[in-house]
Amino acid sequence: MQTLLPDPFSNKDLDRLLSAWVHGWTISRGTAAPIPLVCFGHRVQVGLPGHLERYILQGHIPTTIQRLAQELDTPDTWLKICAPQAAIAGLLPGRWQIKAPEYLMVKALQTGNAAPGHGYTIKLKEDGALATARACNAEGQVAATGRVALSGQHAIFDQIVTEPAHRRRGLGNAIMQTLCNHALDRQANTGVLVATADGFALYKAMGWTLCSEMTAAILVG
Repeated sequence: MQTLLPDPFSNKDLDRLLSAWVHGWTISRGTAAPIPLVCFGHRVQVGLPGHLERYILQGHIPTTIQRLAQELDTPDTWLKICAPQAAIAGLLPGRWQIKAPEYLMVKALQTGNAAPGHGYTIKLKEDGALATARACNAEGQVAATGRVALSGQHAIFDQIVTEPAHRRRGLGNAIMQTLCNHALDRQANTGVLVATADGFALYKAMGWTLCSEMTAAILVG
């Protein structure tokens, strides 16, 4: 059964979807589980060069965002805030570098044909709450990949990539539908993802709905 998606999205709806996304992101990226922050979001210990930790925050709490941005002092800390840049830029001190806009999107999942184009095959590997799909050509070259992580009824799609030499052949759609069918088989019914500017139009054409612009910023040394 499909989930009815609210339009427009309330703060409560956005909080729910953002929480699902961050839990799925940690599963996909293999980090520790997110740490809840009372009243305003989550903290994730990432531990990578250039990306030590990240704070995922609701955008409807500007005073809290402003206070946190002033208090944090470790370079390579990230903020990802569920709000447009125009609403956030004035809250961040100058040492925060704002990145390109991203977009929180949602879709009611539906089964469909996931067959790739001629000459390609897709294999799905499941590892607990995470599944990875890989499309290869007849020579065994990897042409496209993607992941889906399950968090309750939500399926969080991540790292959907088609290699440049294999684009415009429907492989991205085939990977997404393979992951979607898997998520439905595991009782998920609502897809969530954060798209880049390049991916936004593609996902919108695939029936995904924009929930909110996402503002990402990194604390520079």
